[in-house]
Amino acid sequence: MSRRDIKYIVLFATILLLLGLSLVSCQRPETSTQTAQIDESKREEGKDILYWTCGMHPSVRVMPEEYKKGQTKCPICNMDLVSVSKGEEAPGEEGQVVLKLSPRAQKLASIATSEVTYRPLLKEIRTVGKIDYDERKWAYVASRVPGRIDKLFVDFTGVTVKQGEPLVWFYSPALVSTQEEYLLALETLVKVKGSHLQEVIENAESLVKSTEKRLLLWGITENQVKELQEKKEAETHMTIYAPMSGTVIHKTALEGKYVKEGENIYHIADLSYVWMFADIYEEDISWIKLGQEVKITSIAYPGDVFTGTISFVNPYLDEKTRSVKIRVDVPNPDEKLKPGMYVDAFIKAPISDRRGIYYTCPMHPEVISAKPGECPECGMYLKKIEGDLVLAVPKSAILDVGTRKLVYIDQSAGRYEAREVKLGPEAELLLQEKSEPFFPVLEGLAEGDKVVARANFLIDSQSQLTGEAAGVYGGAIEVGE
Repeated sequence: MSRRDIKYIVLFATILLLLGLSLVSCQRPETSTQTAQIDESKREEGKDILYWTCGMHPSVRVMPEEYKKGQTKCPICNMDLVSVSKGEEAPGEEGQVVLKLSPRAQKLASIATSEVTYRPLLKEIRTVGKIDYDERKWAYVASRVPGRIDKLFVDFTGVTVKQGEPLVWFYSPALVSTQEEYLLALETLVKVKGSHLQEVIENAESLVKSTEKRLLLWGITENQVKELQEKKEAETHMTIYAPMSGTVIHKTALEGKYVKEGENIYHIADLSYVWMFADIYEEDISWIKLGQEVKITSIAYPGDVFTGTISFVNPYLDEKTRSVKIRVDVPNPDEKLKPGMYVDAFIKAPISDRRGIYYTCPMHPEVISAKPGECPECGMYLKKIEGDLVLAVPKSAILDVGTRKLVYIDQSAGRYEAREVKLGPEAELLLQEKSEPFFPVLEGLAEGDKVVARANFLIDSQSQLTGEAAGVYGGAIEVGE
């Protein structure tokens, strides 16, 4: 036999072998499927089957009578359906889910729980503000009579003045004539003092009072009026004094300038108090209250913290920025804060359900207890603190399913119940180095409940794969017997 004949024989034998293997593999799925159906039917004997479902699509439900008619495959992924017996059914619309996990499953899932208790929660709002003058702490210095400025005692802006210090030396013809009228009225009163006619005396006294009042209204001080009475000679010039202490922020007064009655010549502002205006966005408006404390920092003074108080909240919303303007009164004794400066503002709004006492560890502030005792972390004795408290649950325990919010409650012995809760706005439990998000509880939980704070997503997914369906899904954790 030649080598060529041997090659043909080997090739023919290889082809026959491949054909045989392919025929065998084609028969295996059918055999496997038949075996699985036989095993499934044996396993379901004696069970009260409610329906059949898919391990990958729990929303698929096939009634037993439909399953017997041949609907044994998932219409979505074509997987074999698995049964759900009585006691293994999934929750209804009311959200009553109780899932039982074996100890091994709990260990694999690394489940951690947190106790629902009263905690001191704060909402921190950060915004940017702008420093401005306190309108209650500024004043205009105006000329009360027409005249000419002959001398300036304060000749440039930025000068700090005290109340009662001289500002300008001023000449006014109207003021001179009024002084002379006042002196004449005084002389007349002296002459008629001995008169037997009471009406004449009263008229002379009335003239003295009216001219003296006019001088006072024009800015002449009572001391200057007394000097005028003693000297009995009209002054050609008058001095205008600072009505308050502060800084001259605007000046129009010039030597030799004629001014009209009512013309402003100085603008003085007291910078020991300033205002800060800031925008609060729409989602944070509910946290803002009059009298709240505001912390202020500036890049101009790193490390310095200024404290102010909210004194006004605008009653309307800015439609363009969707925010509300607030005004904060800020003490500024060193005058570090300058009008026009931009600053950072921090508002910590406490959430209060009740005023109470709680205990915390100085070294581990995340440890909070309603009773005195030792810290479970370091053994230190817990410190007593009084403050605003609210029933709170950690954010990590909340499952947001759109229209509802769920938590899983540890009922001990590996049983976990899903419960719908109603929550307030998200807040923070402020610790020494970090803050932890919490929600105030409005409905659904009571003090002392233990909620799953870690692995709750895994528990929720497992609750959707009840009964035999959980065993089909390879990524599911084990369910207790």
